[in-house]
Amino acid sequence: MIRAIAILIFSIMLSSCAVKPAKVLPVDYKYDDNVKIGFVSLISEKPTHSHIGITVFNNFTKDLDVKWELNQHIFDALSKEFNKQKSYELVNLSQDPSSKQFFHNQNLFTKKGDFTDVNGPELNSIVNSLSVKDLDAIIVVRSLKVFYNQNFESIRESMGKQGDHGFKSRTGEGMTFNSAIGINMYSIEPKTHYVGWQYLGLIGQKVIPQPSDYENLTISELSSYEKQLKDNINNKVKEFVSKAP
Repeated sequence: MIRAIAILIFSIMLSSCAVKPAKVLPVDYKYDDNVKIGFVSLISEKPTHSHIGITVFNNFTKDLDVKWELNQHIFDALSKEFNKQKSYELVNLSQDPSSKQFFHNQNLFTKKGDFTDVNGPELNSIVNSLSVKDLDAIIVVRSLKVFYNQNFESIRESMGKQGDHGFKSRTGEGMTFNSAIGINMYSIEPKTHYVGWQYLGLIGQKVIPQPSDYENLTISELSSYEKQLKDNINNKVKEFVSKAP
């Protein structure tokens, strides 16, 4: 009974975060021609599997030995959709040392009444340190940890950490996705503006097929999970781009 109540409370908390994002100021501008958007994604490359067994001796958390290359996949999907829907150019800045400031800077967001916006001077300071100039906007891919409403005012470091995407399982209850990945966008020109964010990952949805051996996932099972996650990312990216200025 106690465990059921705890699960219900957690589900409510997760749902409230998912359906009640912070309000953002509406877009009241248009980009000029030849739009160039920077892209930064530092999601850990290896998915993590956390399992709760019948006893504590059956519990484990481990990185799976697969290469899904999610950072590149998200960039490719975004680049394709921006080119198709808006004729915008996407530039990958994930390897630019200065791009890490998007994750470290705790003053990047500001509250304006009920709305969340980007701190213009802070954003411009980071952008000016990047290797690519003349950017109209920046897109940043993060793990879910920084997307809870209470953390908008103080963005916490969240890049490449173990467990930012993967799976959770419990003996007798099955395995679910735990790919807590989100994407957000800041306009630089013609004005600094926090455009908004969207989940890209899958959270709490059961994987297909369910594994017969939690400790030894087969190549076929992992290939199916990879496809499900990437298909979901592709669909969410289309929606994200359609809402961009």
